[in-house]
Amino acid sequence: MSHESLKHGTATLERSFRTSRSRVFAAWSDPQQRRIWGTPSDEIELRIDTADFSVGGEDVSTCLAGGEPVFVVRGRYHDIVPDRRIVYTEIMANLATTEGACLVSAEFLDDGAGCRLVLTLQTVALDGADVLAGVQAGWDSALNRLDAMLT
Repeated sequence: MSHESLKHGTATLERSFRTSRSRVFAAWSDPQQRRIWGTPSDEIELRIDTADFSVGGEDVSTCLAGGEPVFVVRGRYHDIVPDRRIVYTEIMANLATTEGACLVSAEFLDDGAGCRLVLTLQTVALDGADVLAGVQAGWDSALNRLDAMLT
């Protein structure tokens, strides 16, 4: 669906990890681990400004390029079932304007001796912002780093 001032997109990313669901879930729930793997690219450093991993809690992260802030992501948790799922929303803004919002649903499933992660991203880009492809590419890159960190 597309409108004059809104563009919508849905993407599902899946990864299998050779470690337990609880270990993969812990990497999401711990802000220090998220800081390591959660950045959208190798050129961006992630600073965790606020971390409240609880239902109703808020996370605020700043993306830094060359040490300078370029993007802020505010997340609000709506559903957390340990080792099973996380559902939250993200509001994405550059330093001047809000560019989009995303409903993020992460499912942690048994996969033999490991874990299969199913990540669904339902994104809306605002007023011509080009975040739809960027959200998917950023998450794909982050999941690659998550895999490297867990291996």
